[in-house]
Amino acid sequence: MKSKIYYGWYIAAVAFWGYFLAVGTGFYAFNAFLEPLCNARGWTRTDLNLALVIGTVFGFSSQYIFGTILMKTGIRRLMLAGSLTAGISFIFIARVTSLWQFYLFYSLLFIGNGAYGGIVASSAVNNWFIEKRGQAIGFATAGMSLSGALLPLAALLLIQHIGIENAALCIGIVMILFGPLAWIMIKDWPEDMGMLPDGLPVNKDTYAAGQIQIHVPPSVISSVEWPLGRLVRTDVFWKLGLSFGMMMIGTVGVMSQLKPRFVDTGFPPMTAMLMMAATALIGAAGKYCWGMMCDRFDPKRIAIFMAVANALGLSLGLIKNSLAALIIFIPVFGFSMGGIMSTFPIIVATLFGRENFSSVLRYISFFLILQMFGYLIAGRSFDTTGSYDAAYGIFIGLDVIAAFLLFSLKK
Repeated sequence: MKSKIYYGWYIAAVAFWGYFLAVGTGFYAFNAFLEPLCNARGWTRTDLNLALVIGTVFGFSSQYIFGTILMKTGIRRLMLAGSLTAGISFIFIARVTSLWQFYLFYSLLFIGNGAYGGIVASSAVNNWFIEKRGQAIGFATAGMSLSGALLPLAALLLIQHIGIENAALCIGIVMILFGPLAWIMIKDWPEDMGMLPDGLPVNKDTYAAGQIQIHVPPSVISSVEWPLGRLVRTDVFWKLGLSFGMMMIGTVGVMSQLKPRFVDTGFPPMTAMLMMAATALIGAAGKYCWGMMCDRFDPKRIAIFMAVANALGLSLGLIKNSLAALIIFIPVFGFSMGGIMSTFPIIVATLFGRENFSSVLRYISFFLILQMFGYLIAGRSFDTTGSYDAAYGIFIGLDVIAAFLLFSLKK
């Protein structure tokens, strides 16, 4: 019996788990491993934050390479190789005893994660959807935030029961197993399977009109329409890239160390982890909701509202000795920050088109390297003042600037 579920949703489900593992292991799991590694190795939080900075540079720099490769060879090979590289690297980051080795494997972890998350996973979903793009990308990117709700908690429990090294081994094996799953499930374009984007019905008139055909590689088209030289001459490229880069500075700066922040304010470790998990879980819902809203309203206006809400949420996090403010902070900040990485690819696809998506995103993703400053700002704020308050103030200012840049953006 023929399945009634459009195959594009299976693609989105694979991308969901790709995002879950890539962001969860390279970013959110830091909440569980930060303090144990500092205690076991004698490293400082600034030392470990530097690994995130270095990994971010390598990870996002590789997005250009992956964007170019996938246009020529497809998505499956990248996902298979990426999961293998990332899984092995994650196993080793808990076993090394010197910082330079930790930095090396953390960089390889980010590079491997980028080969099955990031532009690769976004392209897999984008290729299958047009009218429902926001909903599909919102669903897929929800894996990022859901990983923040589940993976750090699971990692903390594993560390407590079997130790740092064995915890990393278990998670690394799961990452490696993702590769064969992606190899079996991923198909690059619906047209190559006799389908239309969004699951639109196919009939004899569709074939007669030539709408179903073996897909032309997007590199053939996009290399003519949007080369880098043309992109950098548009204000859309700079304003869009800078605004999302600045919003990500605050997002990673807060979420990478939200559990330690809650501990510093007096909560027990497990309670703090559950609070961080709740924030990330709300972020998962936010990704889907913001993406769905982009299908119904102007994505630029949605992004502006999201940036303002993000600043408001961070402001609540600065209120001292107020349980009410903390309770409101978790849903407001969680929901708003969750939409950043779901609306970013949606806006790129909306402005530049489905077949130009990979070509343009591989360039504009370079702006996301700016998020490395979030780790530095957060770590430096704590090491010099014993608090993350100064960092939160900087993040609020960056969100406000991002909102103004988006407001001035013209199609």
